[in-house]
Amino acid sequence: MLEFWENMKTFILRYIVDPFRYFGPFDLADIVILTLLLYALYRFAKARRAGRVLLGLFIVVLLSLIVSAFNLPALTYIIRLAAGFFFLCVIVLFQPEIRDALERIANSRLFAPRSDTLPKKLYPLAKEVTEQTLNAVFEMSENQTGALIVFEGLTKLGEYIESGKLVDARITSHMLTSIFFDKAPLHDGAVVIRDFRIYAASVVLPSAKNTIDFGNLGTRHRAAVGVSEVSDSLVVVVSEQTGKVSVAQEGKLLRGVDREMLEDILMTYLAGELYLRRRREESKKLFQERLEQLSNRSFNDSDLQRSEGEQLEMPLPKPGIPELLNDENANRKGGK
Repeated sequence: MLEFWENMKTFILRYIVDPFRYFGPFDLADIVILTLLLYALYRFAKARRAGRVLLGLFIVVLLSLIVSAFNLPALTYIIRLAAGFFFLCVIVLFQPEIRDALERIANSRLFAPRSDTLPKKLYPLAKEVTEQTLNAVFEMSENQTGALIVFEGLTKLGEYIESGKLVDARITSHMLTSIFFDKAPLHDGAVVIRDFRIYAASVVLPSAKNTIDFGNLGTRHRAAVGVSEVSDSLVVVVSEQTGKVSVAQEGKLLRGVDREMLEDILMTYLAGELYLRRRREESKKLFQERLEQLSNRSFNDSDLQRSEGEQLEMPLPKPGIPELLNDENANRKGGK
């Protein structure tokens, strides 16, 4: 027992007390950056299966420290042998999470600063694609025709596109409804939109790994969430059973989307900051026009009260884009 406490004392002096004797500003920066990285790792892993694996690794490391403190020769030798394969084991265990994290870093604004906006010359094309998609989606919604439309982002979906058929056609509502017609040869699977064109059809997508309770939702919704988990794509789903329109992004599902909401979501995804700036400009312009109309009137007391009420009830375009909800909120919203 005395040997154990001596070992613990040596460990504390060497790894805790001695470093603070030469502590400087660079050491502080090192600790702060490491803390931020560990916190980011925690947030990234807590909602994933990797969180439990991290907990298991932490327990293994803690047990190895205890074994070293007690100076148990056999167990210490085994731990040293396993330590050589530790890095390889981490890569194998966390391969999906590491890939996802690297894709998020590469797709971030820091390394892709122009990825969140669209050149002005392509804005009319984005508007046309959105309009044609809306017409097709809500026509299929009325007819309860199942559909799965994937808008590809920065993360390319080539490995999944290989399972389908290349189309490379202009996006029209007639083309989309024809593809998803239940007697058409390509109606099974997803349509992938790339560079504002229908790039492929009948594409097989991965099923969701998320713990979302899909309830009575079918394979289309699971595939929509699945491909949004492994990429930055935006997926539009039309339910064959209910005709409801849903949107999947970043592993989350929003159900019961109406035409106006879907237009905002699609235009924000396709045109980014350019669309949002134009929406803000339209809102300001409409607001100024209403104020000018009210200021040009001659008021009496009753008119003043009525005009104040009109200002309060003035319908303006919605400035923001609805956030994709988690499953609990999405199901509550879809049930209304």
